[in-house]
Amino acid sequence: MGILERKTMTKLAVLAVLLAIGRNTATVHAADSSYQTRFDVSPKEQENYTLLVENLGEYEVCEGDCLWRISENLWGNGGNYMQLVTQNPDVLQNPDLIFPGMQLQVKQNVYVKKRTGVNGIKTPEYRLGTPDNWAFGLIEEGEAFSNYAFFAQQADGSVVCLLRDKEEAGINSLSDWEHSQQLIADYAENDYPKQVSDLTFHKYQSEKGADIYLFSYCYIIDGAQYGYTGSVTVHVSEAICQTKHIQAELTGFQMDEGIEDIVLYMAGSFEELSETSDADFSVNNYNTMLTPSDPWAVAGIHNPFVWVAEYYDGILSQISNLPSEKKNAKERILGR
Repeated sequence: MGILERKTMTKLAVLAVLLAIGRNTATVHAADSSYQTRFDVSPKEQENYTLLVENLGEYEVCEGDCLWRISENLWGNGGNYMQLVTQNPDVLQNPDLIFPGMQLQVKQNVYVKKRTGVNGIKTPEYRLGTPDNWAFGLIEEGEAFSNYAFFAQQADGSVVCLLRDKEEAGINSLSDWEHSQQLIADYAENDYPKQVSDLTFHKYQSEKGADIYLFSYCYIIDGAQYGYTGSVTVHVSEAICQTKHIQAELTGFQMDEGIEDIVLYMAGSFEELSETSDADFSVNNYNTMLTPSDPWAVAGIHNPFVWVAEYYDGILSQISNLPSEKKNAKERILGR
């Protein structure tokens, strides 16, 4: 993985998009087809993947249902019906006998590529995978700063990372994930009513017991705030991975779709390595920084909304012809 002092490609990509918007022309970005996560892997390939499991809740069997049809509707592949049998051994003792009204617990398997070769970071305490040919360094735009950042060298796409010892505040916030989802949704609606859309939530558990909490959204920037017509859409994905001692937080952003795939891969590949005693273990000495992170209702968790807003405001303010204003990023982007 290459090492660069700071990220510049995103700024160039944003400039190209804004110039296209200013001319009222359509801009299409080609998505990377080599996804890091998959929902269906053959038995021969499974040793190359880490299995994450997401609980999707209950499914009530309807008149005329069969396991093949249910599997096809849920996962797009009827051949995966044996997953339902495995997930419901007490209910589906005979896969050929299902009845309307049966309640089936449904879980979704997500296969994440294992970290291989030299891609990623490895320390005595942990290791973290990154996509091939991504660089590592720092990012600084406006008031947004990260000294632990990963980014594509020849395309748009970045992930900033915050590592810290797992603390009570973060544990408590994520222990009730449903409540935290509501807090996050309310925050987005109240503080970024026109900027945030398509907010989705997921929770996974790895084979080794790590919990991964993920939410993604589209962040829409009005070009008029910077002297352009039209708007820019940024895809953002935030993952929080909690291992025995560590809380790793990953904020990914790019203008193409697919950043959720990359963030989930990195979170799914994160692994605690040290066998040091609880009293001696710490990753706080690495001094990873991710600022700003304004306080919000989800205690102990980095606020990605503020960071992403400040980052793109820093870029857009530089390349616009508008005079700078004595307002913070949120006020300028919200038009306050």
